[in-house]
Parts: sequence; C-alpha cells; structure tokens
Amino acid sequence: MIFLLAIFLGLIISIGGIIIPGMLNMTIAKISIKESQKQALNFAFGAVVVVFIQSFLGTYFAKFLDANPVFSEGLKKIGTFIFIALTIAFTIMGFNAKKKKDIEVTIDKKRNRFFYGMAMSAFNMFAIPWYALTSLMMASKELFQYDIISILLFSLSAASGTYFVFYLYARFFKKIEHKLTFIVQNINFLIAILTGIVAISSLYKIFF
Repeated sequence: MIFLLAIFLGLIISIGGIIIPGMLNMTIAKISIKESQKQALNFAFGAVVVVFIQSFLGTYFAKFLDANPVFSEGLKKIGTFIFIALTIAFTIMGFNAKKKKDIEVTIDKKRNRFFYGMAMSAFNMFAIPWYALTSLMMASKELFQYDIISILLFSLSAASGTYFVFYLYARFFKKIEHKLTFIVQNINFLIAILTGIVAISSLYKIFF
C-alpha cells in the first residue's frame, strides 16, 4: 500500500508543480508548433530524465532532514523568508506580465532536442526544493516513507507525471493558446496569494 501511495503522490505532486505554464511547457509547445510533435516530445523526454534525478535528490535530501529535526526546524525558518520573497517577486512579475500581450519563448534551433530538454530542465532551480518540501510534508502526515524503494517509485512517477503534462502541451497547445495567454498574464498573482498564505501561516507558527 505504501508503494502505491508513493506512486500516486509522485504523480500528483509532479503534475501540480508543472501544469502551470512555464518556460519548459511553453518551449515544448513552441517546438511542437514550429517543428513537430516528435521533436517536442524528444525535448520532453530529455527534460523528464533530469526531473527523475531532481525528484530523487530532493526526496533523498528530505530523508536526511526528516532524520535531523534541528536542520528541519532551521529549514522551516529559512523557507518562511523565501516564501515572503517569492510573494513579492511574483506580485512584481504579475504586473510585468500584464503589460505583455503574447507569450514570449525563444528556442535554440541548432541543438539536439533531447539534450536541449535536459539542459533547460537542469536550470529549473525550484525542482529539488519542491520535491524535498512536498515529500517532507507528506512524511509528516505519515503518507510517505523514506525507504529506497518508495523514493525510487516516487521519482519514477514524478517523471511520468511531468511527461504526461508535457505531452498535453505538445499535443493540444494550439487549441488552447489564447486561454493560456490569459493564464500566463494572471497566474503570478495567484502564486503570490498562495505563497503569501504559506508565509503568513509559517510566521504564525514561529511566533505564536
């Protein structure tokens, strides 16, 4: 049962973290439109290879933190200030996005799409902290265990969930392009609200 739960959580957490339009998603969509779906999916496959590594490292790092409460408490305090900074940053980005009418993504035409996907995915600095913090949260509710099989299954399902979202972008982006433009222009405000709620909640737990 715990292994099935690890697979389910990996899928849900990965889909939740990548479904929002971002650089990787929009690059896949643009490659699909300007080149082909095959090239877009080659890019996606390269990206999810890195996602597997990132989710494994993030979850394995969380295992260390879970076993050392002192580090875990320190991380929570650092995380609170990070969420405050993110709230400010996403609010500013939200106002900047309002000024843009189109989604702007530049793609390198000379690179192999598989390795291009790996390279761009490797620059996603939020991936490892995302999987570390979400797995810690699940472990605190006794929904996840840090044995090696659970970590591997979680990481494999995270890669699979990410690839599923990428496939949807490659396959159906053209049909929902105008709706996604609206989402991109407004999603930063939603993220700012969510990070603001987390920051306020964390501050409350620290001082009260």
